[in-house]
Amino acid sequence: MEISVIIPVYNKAQYVAQCLKGILTQDFDDYEVIAVDDGSSDASGAICDEIASHYPRLRVIHKENGGVTAARRTGVEEARGQYIMFCDSDDALLPHALRHTIEAMEANDADEVIAPYQNQYGVTYDSGCRGLITPTDVIKDYLALRNHFPPIWGMLLRRDVILNGCLDMPRDIYLGEDILFHIRYLTKVNKVFCISQSCYVYSEGITNYPRINLDYESRYDQLMLSALQPVWSEMEPFFRLRQLKVYEKFIDDRQFDVYEKYYHTLKGQLNTQIPFTDRLVFALPPRLAYYLVHGYKWWLQRK
Repeated sequence: MEISVIIPVYNKAQYVAQCLKGILTQDFDDYEVIAVDDGSSDASGAICDEIASHYPRLRVIHKENGGVTAARRTGVEEARGQYIMFCDSDDALLPHALRHTIEAMEANDADEVIAPYQNQYGVTYDSGCRGLITPTDVIKDYLALRNHFPPIWGMLLRRDVILNGCLDMPRDIYLGEDILFHIRYLTKVNKVFCISQSCYVYSEGITNYPRINLDYESRYDQLMLSALQPVWSEMEPFFRLRQLKVYEKFIDDRQFDVYEKYYHTLKGQLNTQIPFTDRLVFALPPRLAYYLVHGYKWWLQRK
């Protein structure tokens, strides 16, 4: 078995049939599909079972609710393919996704293949990278809070690397867990290959998460810090920049107390590798910094 496509499913009865049927009609033969029903309380699990009764390559695993990371981990553990592709149950794979990514993986002896992706309105998100790139290029993009690379889905990955601690994430990390996973993966591999063909359709605006608070963000920072340790000497300034960008989001939301509660610890850790404007925001009192951050955001929206 070449590829296992893994789909965590939780209360997505409205979308999961369309997702599965698109994946089951790929123009590639050597693959399986594993839908992990993570304790859905709607008809999602039954819909998966019904489709599986008509498509032998689809397996459905029912488990108690444990969160999306645990569902992905279950799917990887049960997978028979040497390569893994993830798909969310409200998204879709384009018909050529598996063929294009496996061809690039094998032709270039790569550890990972990344493709551009598009949203449901046809807008394409493309890093512009082609061919072999270093894993740290992708990590830097994540830390800059850009969205050029998909966090986890629509890319082809090696199962043996994933099983090496990449999916050991606490259940209560529900936002950004996919980026943490991918950073862990990227620190364990050497060759990432980028192709030009879009392979994935991401449905924007369907999942609504609660507002992130400071306790969540500080815990997330610690997990990110741990994930970056194998490449810390190169990634430290980029990690600090990410912290500043999140700080600016808090300030724009008028949560001025975050400076004293947490972000004051950045003092003395910012060097000239950090853009001047971000260092200036941090140097200002939070209430003054708000006008700079909010004004810049307003200017960008007017452009």
